Amino acid sequence: MIRAEVHQPFFRKFLWVFLGCLAFAGWCLYDGLIGYPHQMTIADAYEKLPEEGRREAWKTLAAEKGWPTRTPDKSAEEIGHDIGGQFMMAILCGILGIPALLKWMSGQGTWVEGDESLIRNSSGQEVPIDSITQIDKRKWDAKGIAKIQYQVDGKTKKFVMDDFKYDRQTMGRLMRFAEAGLSEEQVVGDFLERDKDAIAKKQAEEEQRTEAAE
Repeated sequence: MIRAEVHQPFFRKFLWVFLGCLAFAGWCLYDGLIGYPHQMTIADAYEKLPEEGRREAWKTLAAEKGWPTRTPDKSAEEIGHDIGGQFMMAILCGILGIPALLKWMSGQGTWVEGDESLIRNSSGQEVPIDSITQIDKRKWDAKGIAKIQYQVDGKTKKFVMDDFKYDRQTMGRLMRFAEAGLSEEQVVGDFLERDKDAIAKKQAEEEQRTEAAE
């Protein structure tokens, strides 16, 4: 049997999404739990000072506390809204990041393998080659996805081939196994792989003849 191992670059991008979300969520939580509450304490202390002579009193208080002597840019209420926003962004990062992590994990250790008699995947699904009745290849060229339709024990089932998720060259060889006993009418949306080889060979020969003539 030949085996198409998982195509790591496809799944690795989901890991980068997760790590990016994790880093941004950590930044948001730091601001929401530490950075902004500290600013809120300063703003609240400033607002509690009497308005008359507030600036001079603030310089004295800030110096005692070790705070910046400049007037706070935002009110305590505004900073409170900012804190809420940081937590909302952290939640959003979780909503985006956790599914990305699960998607990355779902591809680890998976594979598709086969030979002239059988195609199967790491999930345990098996497709006897002689049970295949049709292959939908409408998304094969653009997205690397093909759906194999086959019958086992009188039931029609589907098996998905995906050469974005698994090694493309090996998946192409497995597709040739799947198509071996099928006619052109049984393959929808694209040429048979064996016909593509013949077309490519013919084009190469025509290019060679053109170059020779020139």
